[in-house]
Order: sequence, then C-alpha cells, then structure tokens
Amino acid sequence: MMTSTAPLSAGAPRKSLDSLTLRYLVLVGLIVIASVGFSIANDNFFSLANIGILLRSIAVLFLLSMGMTFIMLTGGIDLSVGSNVAFSGGVGVITLTATGSAPLGFIAALLAGMLIGFVNGVFIGRLKLSAFMVTLATFALARGLALVIYDANSINVSNPVFLWLGGVSWGNMPVVIPFVGLVFAGLSVLLYRTSFGRDVYAAGANVKTAFVLGRRPERTLVWIYVLSGFLAGLSAIITVGRVSSGQPWAGLYLEFDAITAVILGGTSLFGGRGKLLGTILGVLLYGIIINGLVLTGTNPYLQSLIKGMILLGVVLLDTYTQRGKTA
Repeated sequence: MMTSTAPLSAGAPRKSLDSLTLRYLVLVGLIVIASVGFSIANDNFFSLANIGILLRSIAVLFLLSMGMTFIMLTGGIDLSVGSNVAFSGGVGVITLTATGSAPLGFIAALLAGMLIGFVNGVFIGRLKLSAFMVTLATFALARGLALVIYDANSINVSNPVFLWLGGVSWGNMPVVIPFVGLVFAGLSVLLYRTSFGRDVYAAGANVKTAFVLGRRPERTLVWIYVLSGFLAGLSAIITVGRVSSGQPWAGLYLEFDAITAVILGGTSLFGGRGKLLGTILGVLLYGIIINGLVLTGTNPYLQSLIKGMILLGVVLLDTYTQRGKTA
C-alpha cells in the first residue's frame, strides 16, 4: 500500500525570527557597516593599536552596562553608577595610599561601590521609592563624597599590582578584556541558570505577581543594586589602572552611556525583556561609533549631540515596540 508524501513545507507555517533575535542581527549588521565606514574614513581604524584602545576604552562600559541590564530588566534605572566609579575609586586609592596594600585597596573599592548599591537597593526595593529619584540622589551623593575624598584633586598611583588590571596588555590585547569575558560568563550563568535570574525577570514582568508567587521581589531588587555597585567598584579599579591615578571626575556621564548601550541592545525600559548578549552588542556598536568619531576628528560638541540623538532614537524605538506588544 502506497502513501502520499506531499511536501511538508506546502502547508506548514514558516517559523519567523523573534524580535530580540532580529534586533541582534540588525546590531551585528550596524557594527559591520560602522566599522567599514570608519575604516574608509581613517586607515588607522582597523590597526591593532586602535583596536586595543577601543577595547580598553569600552571595558568599563561593558561592566557597568551588564549591571544596568539586570536593573533595567526589573523596570528600574541606576543614575549613580558613574559617580559610584569616582567614589569607590577614591576609597580604594585612599586605602592603598594609607596602607600600601593593593589587596586592601581592591577590597575597599568593591565594598564602597556595594555600599552605594545597597543604599539604592534598600530605598528602592524595601521602601519602594522611585528608582529615578533615589539614584539621582545617590548620583549627587557619591560624586560629592568623591570630591571630598580627593579634595577635588587627582591622586597619582604607582603601585603596579593596583594598576595591573586596567593598565597591562598582552601585546595589543588589554588584560581587562578576557577579565570582562569571565565576568560576562559568570553573570550569564547567574541570569539564565539560577533562581535569582528567574526572580529578576519575574520582578520586571510583574512585581505584584512575583510577590504573590513568593519570589520576594523586594529582596531581589536590593541584591541587583548591590551587584551594580560591585561592578562599579570593579570599574573604578580598572579606571585607576588605565590612567595611573584616582580622579574625582572619573566616570562622568558613564550612566548615560550605559543606559544608551543597554537600550540599544534590546533591553526594554519597561522591564522583563532583554539579554546580556544584546547589551554586549549594544556596547560594541556604541563604542565603535564613539571611537570612530574621535579618530576622524569630529568636534567634541558634535559627539555629544550624536550621543543624545542615539539615546533619543533607541528610547523612541523601545517605546513604540512596547506599545505594539501591548496593543
């Protein structure tokens, strides 16, 4: 007995790409286009020296943006991360100067960053205050503390151990890049393979439902902001290593850059949607654009204008995307 074997594709629906996958493909395409365009504008764009400069310059942005991704997945925001870099760096440098111990300096910087994160988390998670207003307050608080610690002057650092992570390269490859890769791997496991990661997405999708299901979103929020503060402390150590000094104005506008890169990577302003891979692609594209503008001698004021236009554009894109999903 013979059976008919009609092609399955005739009546079967075609599987379409989900919105995030499509977003990542677009980002990869934009990265290629931007790289080719800037290489045509300046022959040094693809030089090993410039690639090393590019990677080193965006290492801190990678770390802060990964922390910002966790926060924005819950529908929150952290405006204090740039100021926290200056504050925790100042605490680390002062501790190093006073004790001569690089490990103690590292620990002090990390604890200082986590302290600001803890303050944010308690006020936002436990007391349920506005993330925007709380982190705006700690933005000013941390920067003010940094200015007091440094007495508004930079402090030179010569300890080779303290400078190693941010200043050493293997050839043209900065040591900090594989380190950031390890952090990315660890945070990916935390977000996608643990109950904590599921709590993050649950808090962003619906805080009230998450609370009813016993997920304790207020506790999750505290730990997320502490994590962001920890990454700010790491970023401070790297920043000091890059410039061989602690500076009260370190991290200026980094919160702006991190938010732009995270939204560019597909993480929603409204929470519950996004992945770390998109953040990495967003940081890379954003870094390439800024590096290319500097390399081609673009006016610094025009660079700020372009940054603002990028942020406005991705916010509008995210808003319209979200409206389309809820329509």
